[in-house]
Amino acid sequence: MKRPMAALGFSFFLSLIIASFLELKMTVVLATLCFAAFLTALCISTIRQNRAALTVIFAATAAFAMYSGQEMLIYRPLQKWDGKIAYLKIETLDHVQQGNTDNVTVRVIGGDIQRGTRLTLWLPDDIYPAPYDILCGEFTLSTPSDSLNGKIRGYSKSNKVFLNAWPAEYGGHNIKVLPPQKRPFIMHRILQARRYASMTIMSLPGAEDVAGLLAGLAFGFDEKIPVNIEYNFRHIGVSHLLAVSGLHVALLSQALLRLLLSIRMPRWAASAVTAGVVLFFMALTGFSPSVMRAGIMCLLLLAGMVLGREPDSLNSLGFAVLAITLFNPYAVNDAGLLLSFAATFGLLSLYPMFSRFLTDKLKGGWQKFLYYPCNAAAITVAATIPTLPVIFFTFGSIALISPLSNFLMVMPATVVMIATCVAVPLYAFTPLRFAAYAAFWVAEHIARYLVIVSGWLASWPVASVNARQSYLLLLAPAATGLIILGGRWFGRRGIRVTALWSVIALLCGMLSYNVLMRGVTSIEVLKSDNATAVLVEHRGRTGVVMMGGKKSVSASLYAIKRRNLRSIDFLIMPSLDDECAFSSMILTDEIGVDCLVCGTPGKYSDTVTVLKTGRRINIEDNTISLWNDCKAFIMAGWLCVDVNKTRLLIAPERADASMLSADRKRANLVVYTGSAPRHAELITAQAGVVSCDTDSLPSVVRAIPSGIYPVYNTSISDVTAITRGKGDIEVR
Repeated sequence: MKRPMAALGFSFFLSLIIASFLELKMTVVLATLCFAAFLTALCISTIRQNRAALTVIFAATAAFAMYSGQEMLIYRPLQKWDGKIAYLKIETLDHVQQGNTDNVTVRVIGGDIQRGTRLTLWLPDDIYPAPYDILCGEFTLSTPSDSLNGKIRGYSKSNKVFLNAWPAEYGGHNIKVLPPQKRPFIMHRILQARRYASMTIMSLPGAEDVAGLLAGLAFGFDEKIPVNIEYNFRHIGVSHLLAVSGLHVALLSQALLRLLLSIRMPRWAASAVTAGVVLFFMALTGFSPSVMRAGIMCLLLLAGMVLGREPDSLNSLGFAVLAITLFNPYAVNDAGLLLSFAATFGLLSLYPMFSRFLTDKLKGGWQKFLYYPCNAAAITVAATIPTLPVIFFTFGSIALISPLSNFLMVMPATVVMIATCVAVPLYAFTPLRFAAYAAFWVAEHIARYLVIVSGWLASWPVASVNARQSYLLLLAPAATGLIILGGRWFGRRGIRVTALWSVIALLCGMLSYNVLMRGVTSIEVLKSDNATAVLVEHRGRTGVVMMGGKKSVSASLYAIKRRNLRSIDFLIMPSLDDECAFSSMILTDEIGVDCLVCGTPGKYSDTVTVLKTGRRINIEDNTISLWNDCKAFIMAGWLCVDVNKTRLLIAPERADASMLSADRKRANLVVYTGSAPRHAELITAQAGVVSCDTDSLPSVVRAIPSGIYPVYNTSISDVTAITRGKGDIEVR
């Protein structure tokens, strides 16, 4: 069979991606069906002789079985500790990540939960452990917000971090910090090198504005990248530059290999040294799945050079993703790996076709000056097209100018990466610091060019389109397939014609969508367990309402980032006794808030006073105008929002409907936080939404009179309602 590892690896990888979207029961059913199909195929001679078909069925069976087994045996049992306290003995695995709240990845080495379990430990200010220190004590555990249902692209889950932990006692006074008997020699030195690289870049004099960008481009250290730069890169489709990927590994390995061969080192020795440096770079960047994919492919190439054989690129890609996901099936939840795989697959499969189309006639004369720009365009388009579905489902938008932004920024970003990677080790040697400063100077100025270009492109009104424009689900894949088929069947003319009609269809879809949605207000109640987070979008403007627990904050931040918004018009918190007020800085530190609207003062009033926001308005005993035809006020703890003639009623936890006026008991949409209010039978509405978790749902629904109006819930997914402000409501 031609390319067996490609067939096996791709089938296994794609099956795991499908499993990550499904419920556990469905994954078990698919594993059973695939196994039955495999046994049946073995009994039928015509299928048994088709090795490719057998390989695909076997890979799918193994993938679904492995994913469901990981869920049932490891992940689900650990989730039973959500909200509970456990005695643990843990070992830190990295330096503390400093930010609004310090945290570090740890591994359990004893205590109440399974040994070897990885956690994210959130630390108080007076605890600052070094790598591989031992911490003992009682910890409160919870599920990371980026691994909740509906957020399958969770970074924590892809790194096999299934729980968060923080000291059970306030201030962490019950936690003992002990030095280890011995620190791992190699990994401890690698962690020190990571810290040295980060501190060297971040302490550069005069480069404070771009130091975080340098660290992100060179080593993937994205903690210090300014929010506005990160937003612009994501908005124009070049966020992959901020994650260490195959580009870094390929450039590093090829540059080093050519240098070693130029000084007449034997090929086998040069390959071995390069392989060692690649392994070190993989460890330095934290063994992220995207780097591991590129590193494994590079190691296979180097091994082939030593053995005198040239490995097949698609086979190598299949082996790489198989090796990664065999040890960690949840690696398919990592957006970096998905983007890296898609881009590499596009370069290997689409680039030859695009290159022939764009560069075949540019052989001589003045046309040869167009060869390199056209070849760069072919590379950019080939790598970009397969990543569009990943970007669409992961980040919630598609950057229409992604080919242009990649064309303008990839090469300069490559220079920044090389210059920074060269400068950091040179800086460690005092006699060579003049060379390090020269390399840093080059990197700084090109990085400022990247900041200017990204800001300029992000300001374009057609820079990206939102995932909620559902016509893209059909048009984007259809256009890609149509262009490929046009090239296969009709050559260059077919590509031109199909590309033209695809662009026309896309523009018509955008125009039709904007016309149809004009004047429509979207009210999205987000999944946030027993808290309430409501995202209101009105004529291109966005506002947020939060009530109850802190998960409303993470849900709101996640939804805002998926829309590629850098700011919102208003943030309403009707009660400052709610935990969301205490955690609101998580949102305001990353997203701009033009107006903060607060209601009843409470125990977290002091926290709110230090938030980074614009104007502040007290909504208590006042009616405020959110937009021209939208108003809001509080009545007995209930938040009343009027969108022209459409009435929205949001109830706090343990509310009492009898406290509302007779007029306000009638609404078009009512949202209940965590529990049904007392005297719920007094409320009349066109539709209701219950914001609660799965465990609370049955009791809440029983407390709401049935048959009066349809009641939806956010226990599994978000609930969206739209209105034109005419006293109408439509729940989707």
